[in-house]
Amino acid sequence: MALTVGFIGLGVMGSPIAHRILTSGFPLTVWNRTADKTEPLREAGAVVAASPADLARTCDVIALCVTDQEAVTGIALGTDGLHTAPGHGQLVIDHSSIPAGTTRTVAGRLRAANGISWLDAPVSGGTPAAEGGTLTVMAGGSQSDFDRVHGLVAAYARQITLMGPLGAGQATKLCNQVIVAANVWGVAEAATLAEAAGIPPERLLSGLAGGFADTPLLRHFLPHMLDPHNETLGTLTDLVKDLDTALTTARTTGTPLPLTAHLAELLRIANRWTRPRVSGSFIGLLHGPGHTDTQNEDTRNEDTRDEDTRDDPS
Repeated sequence: MALTVGFIGLGVMGSPIAHRILTSGFPLTVWNRTADKTEPLREAGAVVAASPADLARTCDVIALCVTDQEAVTGIALGTDGLHTAPGHGQLVIDHSSIPAGTTRTVAGRLRAANGISWLDAPVSGGTPAAEGGTLTVMAGGSQSDFDRVHGLVAAYARQITLMGPLGAGQATKLCNQVIVAANVWGVAEAATLAEAAGIPPERLLSGLAGGFADTPLLRHFLPHMLDPHNETLGTLTDLVKDLDTALTTARTTGTPLPLTAHLAELLRIANRWTRPRVSGSFIGLLHGPGHTDTQNEDTRNEDTRDEDTRDDPS
């Protein structure tokens, strides 16, 4: 019998993942704080729950894809949260990017409340990978929980790896974000240097093809830097959040991350110059004031805590 699946957080990542789960034949129930985001899935055949607790009552697996640790904590332990539902062996798969310590704390409290278990499973690949079912999932938890949901996760992910115990998935995602931030900033500087030298930056894609600098990050982000737009393919707010989490984690063990610290501050400044949801637009920090990609209205005050509008550059 197919697992009954619940999905919470229908933003730019969560919605395509949920659609793939539904079209793969899994019975699906959804909940989102902003109710109108559930309508496309309701029309496609999903059931809409009244609350996280209501969703947990009828589902074997509960997937989360929300913005931050406050949203995850509220869904799990808040009013009408998962902790208030009767436990019947449910398993949470958390695709959010939050600190590993928060993951262990929330998972422990939820298990103590009603026995619901937890697998942290942040993702990488962005919206195109979510839509195409080719996400990379890095998981933390028990082997038995991982094996239980492997077939489900395969509906939307191509690479699924158990990295270690609870929290290991979140730690791996931080490593991912450090690598992404360093490389994407390098792409921005290279594009700026090419332009200053009289070379159309878009020619870097063909000129560097096949060399060491030819990477998926270069091919993915350079076009968006050159033509910023409103598709949410790289959200600075959440990339900075993840870098800050990496730095906090590193400091607890005395691990130096000097480049990550510098990148976090550069991106924090860029986040004041450009609209966070304009993909790749932090190149505007290098271009200076008056450039077209620094002229977007500010949308940073929108409340999207439990909708995962991030699709950070990962």
